[in-house]
Amino acid sequence: MRTQLLTALVLGGCLLGIPAAGRAQEKEAVRIFGSIEEAAPSPARPVLLVFFSLACHVCWEELFEMRHFLEQNSIPVDLVGVCREPQEELVEFLSKYKFYCPVVCDREKALFKKFKVRLEPFCAILHQGAVIYEDDRSLDLFARRDEVKRWLVEIASR
Repeated sequence: MRTQLLTALVLGGCLLGIPAAGRAQEKEAVRIFGSIEEAAPSPARPVLLVFFSLACHVCWEELFEMRHFLEQNSIPVDLVGVCREPQEELVEFLSKYKFYCPVVCDREKALFKKFKVRLEPFCAILHQGAVIYEDDRSLDLFARRDEVKRWLVEIASR
């Protein structure tokens, strides 16, 4: 009886739009920064940068796939998106798709130039300020995705 009552209260709260306890992502807000240093929550943890464009559906897939992969496998790497579109459009996109990982708004294209990104999506892994992985531009999207996942699993096994 107690379990049924608790279930009814939780479901009722969800139907009324009351957030359930423990749903951290619903309480979070869009986080947009001006640099990797500001966006990376912990300088000691590796950071996966995913360069993306709002006009590129393949980029969205890469961004969401990497977030899912890191969460599903409990990999201790911080995901940071990097986008060069205007901040207003970026906020709208991130809010619409409930993407609460930090994102660097790179309007001046400083990071795009630093990593020589000519085509998104593009991934790089940083650890303690050094680049330890960069997408091989000669590989197709799926081979690059497999390679970055292999690196992430290797990091998790350390």
